[in-house]
Amino acid sequence: MRKILFILIFFIFNSALFAQEQDINYDALNKMALNHLINLINLDTAQPNPNETLAQRYIYKNLITNKIDWQIYRMEKPRANLIAVLKAQTPNPKEPLILISHLDTAAIADNWQTPPTQALIKEDKVYGLGASDAKNYAAINLTILTWLKQNDIALNRDIIFLFTADEEASGEKGLKFLFDKYPGKIKAAYALNEGGGLIKGANDKDLFFIESASKMYMDILVSALGEEGHSATASNTENAIYKLSQALQKIENHKQKPQITAWTKNFFKQIYPLQDDDAKTTIDMLLGSDEKISAQAAQIIMEDDFLKTQLVNTITPSVLNSGNEANSVESKASAVLNCRLLPWTSPDTFFEELNNLFKDDETIILSVIEKPELPFPQPIAEEDDFFKSIKTSIEKVLPNTIILQAMSPASSESEILRRHNIKTYGIGPRINSEEDGGPHQSNENISLEDFYQQLKLTLAIVLDFATQKE
Repeated sequence: MRKILFILIFFIFNSALFAQEQDINYDALNKMALNHLINLINLDTAQPNPNETLAQRYIYKNLITNKIDWQIYRMEKPRANLIAVLKAQTPNPKEPLILISHLDTAAIADNWQTPPTQALIKEDKVYGLGASDAKNYAAINLTILTWLKQNDIALNRDIIFLFTADEEASGEKGLKFLFDKYPGKIKAAYALNEGGGLIKGANDKDLFFIESASKMYMDILVSALGEEGHSATASNTENAIYKLSQALQKIENHKQKPQITAWTKNFFKQIYPLQDDDAKTTIDMLLGSDEKISAQAAQIIMEDDFLKTQLVNTITPSVLNSGNEANSVESKASAVLNCRLLPWTSPDTFFEELNNLFKDDETIILSVIEKPELPFPQPIAEEDDFFKSIKTSIEKVLPNTIILQAMSPASSESEILRRHNIKTYGIGPRINSEEDGGPHQSNENISLEDFYQQLKLTLAIVLDFATQKE
């Protein structure tokens, strides 16, 4: 009798879960999320002077309609952050989960063919600033928040929804401000953020990149000293701009030793099944015991821009400064090197290595503008329960997809969360190339299909990890 009763309870419980998933009207959810995305894009929150309060006002009006409590926190009136919490409905809740999305966008790039802060649907794509970074996340998180509330979904843990300011700058007026001033409001064990996404491959071998580590951010100023004078008679050999260009060339030609750690090896083992025979041979050489052969293989692999980021620290000149007059030569020229360091790198050692390139040249001076805060969060090595839920959900929503745990070459709020011992993973839609209107590019866009898949995946993760199953 006990066995029969157990089977009956098991059947009823699982039937209820099945019915819950079957009852989801994804088309209606997608329509709601798409409407949120369009409305958020139409609110200008672009750096360098974003007004995130415009977007927060739109969000809290929706929360008021759905009788969801919320709170605004801000350092300055236009720079609002919003927190809303759905409480667990069990006497012994599990550790809380954060869903986070930022509302500021990158600055408006040149060459937009459509108004960047006016959403446009064209050829099954949504164009607009923030379409893929990160108003798509905000729109989806807002949709899920209200859907969970409307349907009184029983949660096994609190879910903290964060809509933040200032991510595209430093986070000083956003997530860092929240942790500094209101740390008790965002105590959690796990977080789901931007940073990952689907990479479409050849021969039906798609790959989903789950971001579980990021590189360190560092800015270095390179200054070249020369002689000032009139452009008609000035010496080219003492021209600061020429000296700076030669210094940048020297830095570009500087060969860094690839850093092959246990994390690196695991990454290349994960992508191994996606490769053709030649690429597999190169990876075999990279992971072999012969250091010389491994270094040669690394040079071949680093011809791929993304794979390069997994092996070495990257150095990119991003800002140039010298004179303002065409007929005058200034005595100084400078460039900012934006550096992204592997998380196990010593920033001091990295700087000294670059500085030593010019130890015999007193006219080239290197100085640190911004240095990573140490200790830096290291990659999450083990697959915890949340990561397993993400994998399970990807397999459900995007079957036959190879799942990759990898390191983002860029920075995000995930670093801040990880500094507070919150295990943070990044997901997202299909990753656009720069040529296709990726994040921070003119004509930024997201396809309607990719947005729909991102919505379904995010909801699947929440239902698998944060709803009562016991």
